[in-house]
Amino acid sequence: MYEKLVVVDKMSHKPIYEQIVEQIQNLVITEVLKSDEMIPSVRNLSRECGTNPNTVQKAYNELERMGITYSVPGVGRYVSCNAKEVVQKLMSTSNSELKAIVEKLKLSGMTIDEIIDKVKLFYGGEHND
Repeated sequence: MYEKLVVVDKMSHKPIYEQIVEQIQNLVITEVLKSDEMIPSVRNLSRECGTNPNTVQKAYNELERMGITYSVPGVGRYVSCNAKEVVQKLMSTSNSELKAIVEKLKLSGMTIDEIIDKVKLFYGGEHND
């Protein structure tokens, strides 16, 4: 059921495994995937996304390394009980990084409008420097 919620953009500059990791994180933070809920198998997700199973395995290994999922040998992978808190902490770290970048840009002389324009450009997927 959740396989269809993970959609990869093969034309993106972002690696497919990172797209999968981010989308699973989003499903956890929005509580579409809840604690101790099984996530799609590597085979099923790779088929749904049209990607190599090794790519999905890499994403799943990263999710497990981060503490977002755990494996039960011979059974499958599940969302960890503290997955939402882990993702929230990662988002908090990202916010701190963004704050530091904005402060650096401000010190370099960029105006708020210039910073916002850059954010809008990058948010839209166009990375022209």
